[in-house]
Amino acid sequence: MDFPINTILLKTILEDTPAFMGIFDISAHRYVFINKVGLNMLEATDLDDFTDKYPHGFRKDKLNFKTQSKIYQHLQENQTWIEDTVFETSNHLEFWGTLQISMFENEGVSYYLVRINDISYQKKTEQQLKDDNNRFEALFMHSAIGLIMVDREGLIILSNRFANVMFGYEQGELEGKQLEVLIPQNIREKHRETYTNYTNKPQSRPMGIGLDLKARKKDGTLFPVEISLSHFKSGDKPYYISFINDATFKKKAETDLLIKTTEIQKLNNSLEKEVVNRTNALVETLKNLEQSKKELEVALNKEKDLGELKSRFVAMASHEFRTPLTAILSAASLIEKYTKTEDQEKRERHTQRIMNAVGNLTDILEEFLSVGKLEEGKVNAKLADFELPKLVEESTNDLKNMLKKNQQIVYQHFGETSVCLDKSLFRKIIINLGSNAIKFSSENSVINISTEKLENILILKVTDQGVGISEDDQKHLFDRFFRGANVTNIQGTGLGLHIVARYADLLNGKVFVESTLNRGTTFSIKFDL
Repeated sequence: MDFPINTILLKTILEDTPAFMGIFDISAHRYVFINKVGLNMLEATDLDDFTDKYPHGFRKDKLNFKTQSKIYQHLQENQTWIEDTVFETSNHLEFWGTLQISMFENEGVSYYLVRINDISYQKKTEQQLKDDNNRFEALFMHSAIGLIMVDREGLIILSNRFANVMFGYEQGELEGKQLEVLIPQNIREKHRETYTNYTNKPQSRPMGIGLDLKARKKDGTLFPVEISLSHFKSGDKPYYISFINDATFKKKAETDLLIKTTEIQKLNNSLEKEVVNRTNALVETLKNLEQSKKELEVALNKEKDLGELKSRFVAMASHEFRTPLTAILSAASLIEKYTKTEDQEKRERHTQRIMNAVGNLTDILEEFLSVGKLEEGKVNAKLADFELPKLVEESTNDLKNMLKKNQQIVYQHFGETSVCLDKSLFRKIIINLGSNAIKFSSENSVINISTEKLENILILKVTDQGVGISEDDQKHLFDRFFRGANVTNIQGTGLGLHIVARYADLLNGKVFVESTLNRGTTFSIKFDL
């Protein structure tokens, strides 16, 4: 370097700085010094190599004369120029950096002292966090049930799009208002007392069992609702979530059914008076009435089943959403506190917590949506030929992100490789069984997956070394929402195996299970091709 400066100071300030440090001769319009970190950052061996590779600088957006003059004027006023911008190496690799420029003189010559900190990872992390927050907001806002979150004082913190439409408010209009704006005026005093009791001893439960609950829209209109409550804490601050379903159509159906039942009773009374003179007509009429009664009972039972499914869905959703929502809020709050460079590892850890929590929310919603489609008969098998080992290997690769420490998946195939099945449904069966095997097995365990193609039969087996399933629990294993007595402390909806059994049935398959407590479980599915 042809620049006279104290060697010890140069070593301490420039060479030992873990960032690009350079000295730029303004009049010569060239760098007279770049430290080793800077040369490595720009893939140059020395200053001459740097000059050859970057004759016009290494900013991606080249500075025009006006901007250069602006920077020079700024530095003339004894201020430091700082900006975040994108740089580009000679190999066209881009990276974000924080550029700091200050100006000084030495022996009558003006120089720029240039420092560049590589902030590419920080920018990437910030974008990932922004994307995760957007995904969480999308999941919350697009839920097909009204969601309202309040604090201990009853102040509305957040409401989703479904709730806003239900109550007649614009997006964001409810936030900051008291929850009482949604309560009928004649019961607000009673609601304050009930709300205080709940906040003193919160629990996840349906609200107002056996009562006809009503809510108030923005225009003052009252309508029937079904509500389930949940709660969580972010730090020391408690929050409460209401899951709200508009019960208008359900109440109307119940009223219509009651009217029809009353009409039938009146008709029975009228027919009894004419029984003597119109015996033959009465017999025929009674047959018709009996048939109508059976149809009404079937309709009523179906309505009750649907109501029970909705209630269990609300209760399950309120419980299963609580853990990931708490994780997201607590992690987001902690990230705001870690602003220093040395806190990067902590920020990354909490960012990963948010990503995992959003993934859990996505899995939960996927299971609920799958059950809904199956119940409505909207899932049909679309058969096509495909290579079975390739599909299974792709599925197991997707499962590897879920593996615990030192867990591994071993896959084997026997027989012909081509099969004719619904590729999507078969993949979902593997993912469900594989994720269960991982979830209920410990670290350092092996999950074995095998497929065997015989003449007109395909056999799929998934074997784990997990907690096992008792004989009593095996009787109810494929029921909706059923969970084994020994896995209640592990997160889950109780829908996975129910979905597997339904998908297998659509593919002419039958599920078998062999299990021993604390030794492991094998699920076998036999498909008739």
